[in-house]
Amino acid sequence: MGQQENIKKNVIWNTCGSVFYSVCQWLLTAIVIRGASYEAGGVLSLAMTTSSSFSAISLFSMRNYQVSDLKGEYSSNEYVGSRMMTCIAAFTCCAIAAIYNNSWEQMLCIDAFMLVRVAEGWVDVMHGIDQKYQRYDYIGKSYFLRGLISLIVFSGGLFFTGNLLLTLCLMALGNLAAALFYDTKKTGSLERITPVLFQARVFQLLKTCLPIVAFTFLLSLENLIPKKILEEQYGQAELGIYSAMANLAVVVQVFASVVFNPFLPKFTELYYQEDRRQFRRALHKLYLVLAGMCVIVNLGVFVFGKLGLRILYGADILQYYELFLPIVWCTIFTAVIWIVSAILIALRRIGWLVAGMAVDFVLCLVLASPLIERFGKNGVSIVQILVMGIYILFMIVMCEIAANKQKRKKASGKDEEINNNTCL
Repeated sequence: MGQQENIKKNVIWNTCGSVFYSVCQWLLTAIVIRGASYEAGGVLSLAMTTSSSFSAISLFSMRNYQVSDLKGEYSSNEYVGSRMMTCIAAFTCCAIAAIYNNSWEQMLCIDAFMLVRVAEGWVDVMHGIDQKYQRYDYIGKSYFLRGLISLIVFSGGLFFTGNLLLTLCLMALGNLAAALFYDTKKTGSLERITPVLFQARVFQLLKTCLPIVAFTFLLSLENLIPKKILEEQYGQAELGIYSAMANLAVVVQVFASVVFNPFLPKFTELYYQEDRRQFRRALHKLYLVLAGMCVIVNLGVFVFGKLGLRILYGADILQYYELFLPIVWCTIFTAVIWIVSAILIALRRIGWLVAGMAVDFVLCLVLASPLIERFGKNGVSIVQILVMGIYILFMIVMCEIAANKQKRKKASGKDEEINNNTCL
């Protein structure tokens, strides 16, 4: 009973904090559209989406690997040291990429928001250590703190200065301060952190996680490229309208991902135990939960969708309501991919994960432009629904193959043991 209560508390802290932070991030788009224009919303969306793609480098997709490292393959100091290196690399790459095909305002806004992503990257590795000590209260409070800082500084900065770039710079400084003075201090009270840099084991850790980075980066580009094509074909205002809808639906994605996060070590533990029956049962139960989530979210959209959009953006946004349901499906599919991919990473089936995403990304490149030209703003969602739906089926097949393979290994081991006993 005590363990069940602990799991519930962990889920509540992790979920409430993460969802609150996500809502605050989403509200930035609502604030800039209400206070400025759809064009400003388009600039913010471009900054958020572009920096999100490069956050794959700062995060290095290491969190799932870190929390499923039950055998202690790498130390906390090695995880933290590698994160310092990846955060610097991510900001440098994003700053260089932002120069291409962007105005000065767009470029600097992207750079400013990338500093927020760097703060997220640093906090993420600290949270991995917090999770090891079951201190989800530190994780939840961190999300609440950074969410409030983002919301208050952004609202105040935009109100008093009317300058989006200056506002984003102030918000970035607030997030970096919270990461250094709250998260680093709290995690340091659990374990003395002395980052290890430029050593063989750190490079080995980065090499191990590099394929996961490729997967995450390609998945991010599947979201970015259709939006960029939409902006090129129809203009920044049309991107702002689409993003206003899309950012609302992201809350669903974050909610699904963070609720699952505390259970990932348990999945890993079940998989590496002798009896695989519980693992398979948990895996199939997860499929049912994800299917149920799809049904519940769609019902919520049909009942509350128009009301919510009207309250947040005003009645004018309802003329674009046909965009909302496809966007919600994109969000659901993205959440499912994050959850199922975390299991494949825990099972160390990383090669298949990356190979499947590479094929899926090529399919996205082929379909994006013609579908957006044919269906306009809805084409952005349609192309993502198609390619992500195919990829989800692929991942489920890979999970089942992994579970069945382990089952056959176990059966083979038993047969060998019987034969040896018979010989004796």
